[in-house]
Amino acid sequence: MKSRRSDGSASTSGGAETNESTGVPPARTRRKPARSGRRPGESGTREQILEAALHLFADRGYVRTTIRAIAENAGVDPALVHHFFTNKEGVFDAAVNSRFSVATAFDAMPFSEDTTSEAAWLAQTYFSFWENETTRYAMTAIYRAGLADSVTSELLRSRIEASTKSWASASGYRDVVGSEPRAALASGHIVGLALLRYVLRVEPLASMSYEEFLAWVVPALELRLSIDVGPRRMGGRAED
Repeated sequence: MKSRRSDGSASTSGGAETNESTGVPPARTRRKPARSGRRPGESGTREQILEAALHLFADRGYVRTTIRAIAENAGVDPALVHHFFTNKEGVFDAAVNSRFSVATAFDAMPFSEDTTSEAAWLAQTYFSFWENETTRYAMTAIYRAGLADSVTSELLRSRIEASTKSWASASGYRDVVGSEPRAALASGHIVGLALLRYVLRVEPLASMSYEEFLAWVVPALELRLSIDVGPRRMGGRAED
């Protein structure tokens, strides 16, 4: 429907002006909807999510870390976290596996009798992961989660067992009589110390320098690994 203007020209009802040469109303400009979810550069975004997740898992533990919190910390939409990892368990598994493998480290750095004692080599290799800021968050995340949640305890258990077998094989310790229980006890020794120093921050271990810490750890670990020390019966007699 057309109406007359004061100057006598025609206009269309509804306020849309026509093109004088064609008589066709101009097309309306539509705003493009904002994109959500997937962001440009998927590879970088995935790493950004993993980094954010590692810090949250290490600081808050597995139970208190949510997909929404991970997304907020990474600066992405929660839908993108689900897109990459499906659920929180998937994020956790990918995050800790993306940063380190203690078992692989022992395979890559076999024990050399010419350079150090077996106990010193074991302590330096294992605790180097805790001293390295890049891998410390992954270590802390696994230990906090494994001790507090049944869903992730299996991952912690399997990691400790794999690392124990790896260092025992790399050092030749598997040939020692009673190698399996000895290796497990040695692993329990260093794992417990890691919890005290790096996770629970128990003093005076937490404030020791790395060199001082190793100076105390290595002699005790040497005693644990010594073939001259064996199991004893409750009465105090050594087993035959």
